[in-house]
Amino acid sequence: MPIRQLDRAAIRREARELIRTARVSPIKFTLLFLAVSLALSLLDTALTSLTGRIVGVAFVSVSFVSILVGLITQVLDAGYKCYCLGVHRREEMPYESLFDGFTFAGKVIALYIVEGFFVALWSMLFVIPGIIAVYRYSFAIWNLCQDPELGVMEALNRSKRQTIGYKGQLFGLHLSFIGWYLIVFVIVGVYEGVILALMPDSFLGIMLGSLILTVLTGVVDIYLTPYFALSECGFYLRATAPEEPPRQDRSSYTPEF
Repeated sequence: MPIRQLDRAAIRREARELIRTARVSPIKFTLLFLAVSLALSLLDTALTSLTGRIVGVAFVSVSFVSILVGLITQVLDAGYKCYCLGVHRREEMPYESLFDGFTFAGKVIALYIVEGFFVALWSMLFVIPGIIAVYRYSFAIWNLCQDPELGVMEALNRSKRQTIGYKGQLFGLHLSFIGWYLIVFVIVGVYEGVILALMPDSFLGIMLGSLILTVLTGVVDIYLTPYFALSECGFYLRATAPEEPPRQDRSSYTPEF
């Protein structure tokens, strides 16, 4: 497939338009996604704080549940990507679409593990090869969400082929959101420098602090999450779309008799 220079401004503009015009509001859908993620995050925080206070079988059980929470989060993220793909196809994606990832949860989890293993191997060489590997396999989850019948290795191998010539462009798209992430960075800095210092060093203090941080960053995430995801989805669809045949110049067309 020939390499094309993708218009980042047009991709982001389309994402903003979809946020306004999607049949099921990306803002409201993201609120559901963030609410479920918050519940899982609070559960994970609670379990993590407990692991330092318990031993034996209870420790193993809590650790297992914490891992399970992380895997469920990955499956929900796949459901969110399915929603983004549907929105780009101008389909009506109901709120239940968030849980579409559970229909192929085994593949999502396997992809998460295998991709993490490959990225870790490349990262052992140096930081840069690890970052390149992240972008090399970045289309794999989109491939799987677009076609759940794909195998895990096929989704990864397709991503390797599809991202040839596009890794730098995708990095540029991600970099264009740096202003938004600086806002989140400032919020986290204020939280750690001011709010966290006021929280009591107890289980309730840890839970309350985690809730406050999630709410503060959620104010930005409600808009940033669909904006970023729809932009990344638009990039993926453009990069993997077949090249359109050149239009025939009708002004120079001479009919044959």
